[in-house]
Amino acid sequence: MKRPLGTTTALAALLAAGLTPLVLAGPASAAPSGLQGDFNGDGYRDVAISASDTTVNGKTYAGQVAVVYGSASGLNPTTRTVISQNTAGIPDTAEKGDQFGEQLATADLNRDGYSDLVVGARHEDAGSKKDSGTVVIVWGSKSGLSGGTTVKNPAPQYGSYFGMSVAAADFTGDGKPDLAISAQSSSGSPTDRIRLVRGPFTKSGSTGAVTSYSPGVDRPSLTAGRVDKNAKADLVVTGLQPDGDRLAAAVYYKGTSSGLSKGAKLRAGTTAAIGDLDKDGYGDIVIGNPLDDDVDPSGSRGGEISVIYGTSSGPSADRRTTLTQNSSGVPDSSEHIDQFGAAVAVGDLDKDGYADLAVGAPGESFGDDTHYISSAGTITLLRGSSSGVARTGAVLLTQDSPGVPGDLEALDAFGATLLASDVDGDGHADLTAIAAQENEAGAAWHLPGAKDALYSTTGSQSFGPTGVGLSTNQHGAFGSDLAG
Repeated sequence: MKRPLGTTTALAALLAAGLTPLVLAGPASAAPSGLQGDFNGDGYRDVAISASDTTVNGKTYAGQVAVVYGSASGLNPTTRTVISQNTAGIPDTAEKGDQFGEQLATADLNRDGYSDLVVGARHEDAGSKKDSGTVVIVWGSKSGLSGGTTVKNPAPQYGSYFGMSVAAADFTGDGKPDLAISAQSSSGSPTDRIRLVRGPFTKSGSTGAVTSYSPGVDRPSLTAGRVDKNAKADLVVTGLQPDGDRLAAAVYYKGTSSGLSKGAKLRAGTTAAIGDLDKDGYGDIVIGNPLDDDVDPSGSRGGEISVIYGTSSGPSADRRTTLTQNSSGVPDSSEHIDQFGAAVAVGDLDKDGYADLAVGAPGESFGDDTHYISSAGTITLLRGSSSGVARTGAVLLTQDSPGVPGDLEALDAFGATLLASDVDGDGHADLTAIAAQENEAGAAWHLPGAKDALYSTTGSQSFGPTGVGLSTNQHGAFGSDLAG
């Protein structure tokens, strides 16, 4: 029997019945904090959770986003905003198959001090152009997120999937955050595209110029961060090779005053995170490749992560390391379909000035032939140090770990999605983690950071879709993306 997750309320019952979502405002604040992910400006970072397969007003797979506001005690699922395309002020209307909220990003796009939420819906139709895709900015304010503006699709067409992935950062260094948005190529083009939409952004829909790039990566997933220490954010693109073999790929783009400049190929992978693991001022790139080497020869049995350390010119050409669960200091061992590296997140969990690394392995199984628990999932926490990722002090988390709510059960896929951000304002990054199939619906965990153990055995909590006013009918998509 599963332990209860969150609180089922009358609101949850209404939403499960398909009625229009109610928006619960976050707490008001006197002045905006300017923190990334702080949608209501109260000094605590908030977390947006994708629920893109949710039924809205009878429309299956229409999609929603649940935003849980941070507080001194961590994430508080009772203080939340639930957003769909039927929410007042949000452009368009919830329709079958839109999957609104499948991709998420945050930045203060109109520079008013409140972080804004960027929402992708790649299956949105544009007239007769099915799956053309759309991206919507939901604006932050002292009362939380409210109102939205569509980012114009520069080339709407059938199956363009605009909003396949989104990343928000100041790539040009002009003080105006930009949006990088991936989309599928037009017919006959060899690879998918990235559209760089330059700021500033306004609520009336105006933006700066739009530039298109061809990354040489199919299904590009975008991760922004500062690698070379200057004022311009850089971009890591992960995904698949365009040769039809469906092998992993990754490439780096350097931010410049005129836009993005394509740089070196990186160790192949499908997930990425950027942070300063060795405290030298340069952002280090972590690439996750959960594919077994019998599926992708560039991978490793059970999955792997690669760390490429930052320099003044971008990713180092020679200071790179690849880790598996068989590597010295990494807990557990590499086994078929562990999916180590399916999710990666970087943040200073122990507040020592070095960013730490969290790695999800949602396919990790336990036991033996007499008692086998398949795909329960794990999260590995690796310390940052002056030499980079440390080979000592690692922590392996499961739902049986002290202070982690829940039970170790088959198919939960704990660690499927990860986000490191300080939601309680104590200077420690906290981990938001997703078990994609918990209770067959998915659930979120708030795991606070701690000085010595990388996570606190007190203060953790978990909540499922009903805890944030959503139906349990999530098809595994609850938490498929996180932003904050």
